[in-house]
Amino acid sequence: MRERTSTPESTRRAWARYVSTGSIDGSLLREPVLRAWERSHELGVNPKAAKTEQLSERDTERLVEQHQALITAARPYMDILFRAAGLERHAVTISDAHAVVLSILGDEESVHGRERAPGPGSLLSEEVCGPNGSGSPLATGGYFEVVGPEHFIGGFQIFTCQGIPIRDAEGKVAGSLGAVVRRQEVSSRLRDMLLCAAHGIEAELLLRQLERDIREVLAAPGDEQALRVLREDVERLRESSREGLRMAARQTTVSRFEYALRLLRLAEETVQDIRHRALVWRSLASLEEGQRRPVALTELVRELLGLLREEALRQRVELVLGEQEPVHVEADVLVLSRQLLHAALQALALAGPGGAVRIDVRLESHVLEGKATFLPLPAPAYAQVAPLPRSVTSPALRPGEEWEPLLWRLPSLETAPGEARPASGLV
Repeated sequence: MRERTSTPESTRRAWARYVSTGSIDGSLLREPVLRAWERSHELGVNPKAAKTEQLSERDTERLVEQHQALITAARPYMDILFRAAGLERHAVTISDAHAVVLSILGDEESVHGRERAPGPGSLLSEEVCGPNGSGSPLATGGYFEVVGPEHFIGGFQIFTCQGIPIRDAEGKVAGSLGAVVRRQEVSSRLRDMLLCAAHGIEAELLLRQLERDIREVLAAPGDEQALRVLREDVERLRESSREGLRMAARQTTVSRFEYALRLLRLAEETVQDIRHRALVWRSLASLEEGQRRPVALTELVRELLGLLREEALRQRVELVLGEQEPVHVEADVLVLSRQLLHAALQALALAGPGGAVRIDVRLESHVLEGKATFLPLPAPAYAQVAPLPRSVTSPALRPGEEWEPLLWRLPSLETAPGEARPASGLV
């Protein structure tokens, strides 16, 4: 089905009508916002609430201490989003699984000013605050954006909020990453970065869990429980568990010590893979640029799709490889990777649940360009108008111009991004 559209004016009319009559006019609201308003109405949220509910200072400190692993993992990515917002009024938040704000980073006015964003200890679940960038992602299980007057509570309507859930090493929702800005244009600019940051944080959480498992096995190599936990985590985290299963099948023919060594070796390989993924997500979330150089476009697209497989599963969209002609282009691989990511994410959204995205890479020889195309194929029940494909092009190399090794792995930052401009504080 085509998503219902709305305008700020129609949304304001819907809110005024609800406040005066208690009825929701669905024709004036976007579909996800309509559902969120209906949930808020059923939960008895007060649209005229003067301020957010707040934990006590002591309870907030206790909660922050309890979630230090999540806050530490999120901190570098919050800094990236903070720097990307530039001089705009903004705040970046990390919240727990109940939408209680744990930490906030932003400009002075947004963190400490009169019209500041909700800070640590603020309760932002939908049952308390209606739709917002921290609670709604947890209520819906995916990315959620609330633009100005789409907020159910009038006092929030000066903000545009967006957020995405964060999952822990076991795949359970650990919290949400959110951004609060004043202009929708800024929110649109941050959307892809927010998704990359969320996946980066999840990779950091996986790293910490796996490294903790490894330390426990090293401390007691013959501990059956520690070995079992490590093996289960490794098998879950690897792209395929076949290697782990082969190792398990050989267990009866090797000593316990040799089995532990093999498991540790496999775990270390998995750690390196996850560490690379975390660095890749961090570089994709950043605004860093590199130099133009030869790039194997087809291989770059394939590795990007490997990163996006989990996101596609969450959105219930199948990724289908179409034509994959070997194409070599000249490009800034950081910029090209973000362009490809943006096109892929747009196609996923257009395909919708039950749909598919076909990916083709070919050489446009008449203009000497490499072209990657992401074609959304919505499920028949939802397809009213065929969505247009999303394409990315880059100048192709002429034969004989491949004078240096072609870069095909996604970029990663060897170190954390450079020092940011002064913030009002990460709390």
